Amino acid sequence: MKKLSLEMLRLSTNEILERSQMKKITGGYGSSTCGYKDTQGRVWCGMSYSEANEAYNNGGGNWCCDSCASNGGSASYC
Repeated sequence: MKKLSLEMLRLSTNEILERSQMKKITGGYGSSTCGYKDTQGRVWCGMSYSEANEAYNNGGGNWCCDSCASNGGSASYC
């Protein structure tokens, strides 16, 4: 089976997402991406629900997943 290479697609610069744009892509099926911000302001992104909830339970701070952010919560730190 031949591997697909991005170079083979010959995309223009307008068709390629920048790293900051790729980080803002959310969604998918079967899991949620969560973030956690501790009481000292340190941030962890790309956590599972259980990881973010455990971090909150162990140290306080704030946490939110894609699902709560879409319902008015805020994970703007991610």
